[in-house]
Amino acid sequence: MIIRKIICLLFAVLLVRSGIAQENPYDNAIGETISRSAWFETRACYERTADSLSDYMRLFSGALLDHNFNNPAGAVEKIQRMYVEYNDQMGGNFFSLFWMMSDNLAKLGLFKDAHEICTSLLSQGRNYMDEGTRTAFESNAVLFRLKSQWPRLGVSDTNANYDIPFDIKDEQIKFTAARGTQLIGAMLDSGGQMTIIDKQLALRLELPLSADSILFNEAQCPLALLDTLRLGHAMFVNVPCVVLSLGDTDVTDCSLIIGNDLLQLFPEIELDYESRKLHLRSRTVPLPDAPRNLMLNKVPYIRAELERIPATIVWDTGATISSIEPKFHELHRNQLPPLEAHGRKRAKTATGYSPELEYAILPQLGLTIGDKTGVMTNLYVVKDMPHSELMGIPFDGTLGVLPPTEFKHLTINFKEMYFIVK
Repeated sequence: MIIRKIICLLFAVLLVRSGIAQENPYDNAIGETISRSAWFETRACYERTADSLSDYMRLFSGALLDHNFNNPAGAVEKIQRMYVEYNDQMGGNFFSLFWMMSDNLAKLGLFKDAHEICTSLLSQGRNYMDEGTRTAFESNAVLFRLKSQWPRLGVSDTNANYDIPFDIKDEQIKFTAARGTQLIGAMLDSGGQMTIIDKQLALRLELPLSADSILFNEAQCPLALLDTLRLGHAMFVNVPCVVLSLGDTDVTDCSLIIGNDLLQLFPEIELDYESRKLHLRSRTVPLPDAPRNLMLNKVPYIRAELERIPATIVWDTGATISSIEPKFHELHRNQLPPLEAHGRKRAKTATGYSPELEYAILPQLGLTIGDKTGVMTNLYVVKDMPHSELMGIPFDGTLGVLPPTEFKHLTINFKEMYFIVK
């Protein structure tokens, strides 16, 4: 399931107060890609022209790339330098950059510092923020405060590799998890920002719920700390969970939805459809020829090709069916198969928000990731709820729980930032 990004940060590239920046064509070129949130293009442009950028734009674009390509230490260092050396040029980007800085501090486990930045920004700008932006800052302030007070999320043996068996049922990847002697039905949602626990299970396990809540998928939700969670031989500890009444939504019969927060504890994971195992690897062997085709902004974005057309897709095992964004289909409709089976269908979300959506079916589409091509079949094109506008970063399609049959092994490396298929 796609977890909605709670705030859409639009970075305006303000080149005022710098005659050099205004006259620098390299600054203008990379600024144009940033304004479109075209991060793969931005990275390519940066790698070609970094030496020709102004000092400010080199820091600015570098910080955004570090943020989106999972280098939180680099993002924090560059934003700190910008604040010290180019404070007067930050202008309207100040709030967006420091919002981003708090997020990267949290990735580094510096939750107290992240919380202080969020609350400081709120105190300075609350009266000038629209409701959505204010709620987003308030939610992160709650989340960072709780995480600064709770024991750190982790896995009991950080040097071990784990092979966790799974089944595919009801178009979901399912596990049998455990907390002590309590068995828990769980599913994998690679498009989920956080792990979700059913409210009834949280109460049965006597987990205290937070007094404050966060905005999550259109709903205000408390959080709970799951002290232990066993998946196969992997023992996770201190798992922060969003608390939702999953039993009331008919999204899944599972009581736990495992999100990206657990997957990213490992530098590399592999979803092995051939042996039906999730491989969690504590160490990796660098592949110098692997394409750096992965971006991470809470969820994995992959650079791919759809019918040989360059595209960005989201990897979302919580989506029962793969889909194409309507904007991508409209732009390339002459190169794509004709749509079939138009209709309306009620969507299901973990918060119970169930709009009726107009859709069409794309019978098949070629998907290329790296040097591997497969065929996706019966894709949705949802006309009245384009996901890419909800997530905050543009993308063109979603790879759901069932990849092309030609794709047997999906490997995602969070350290080297690649997604490869075998």
